[in-house]
Amino acid sequence: MEKIEVLFSKYVDWAKIPDYDTKGAAGCDISVALQDEIVLYPHEVKSLPTGFALKIPDGYEAQIRSRAGMARKGIVVANAPGTVDAEHVGELSVLLLNVTDKPVKILPGQKVAQMVFSPVVKAQFKEE
Repeated sequence: MEKIEVLFSKYVDWAKIPDYDTKGAAGCDISVALQDEIVLYPHEVKSLPTGFALKIPDGYEAQIRSRAGMARKGIVVANAPGTVDAEHVGELSVLLLNVTDKPVKILPGQKVAQMVFSPVVKAQFKEE
């Protein structure tokens, strides 16, 4: 399995480095960097901080996707898959959507999304 080096820098001390839950996992889990729990109300979308920034190598991207465990609770990544390219600077945020009819609590440090890295292929467009 190919590995790439992704630089990680914390914006807050309590930010968690993304981690792979199992040896064969394609996506690494992303946690929110909240100091207090928040409530995501029915059909509400919120941008939540991760407390970290990444430097993705040129030629790669990261896709932010929903986690199965959160999706079972009705919490999904609103713009899934969200794309983070190598030019992205600053803190990474996760855009979450509550698709249920009930409020759902999001706890500090909770794993809310996953991130998958992929090589970038660009198209060259040719008019017919």
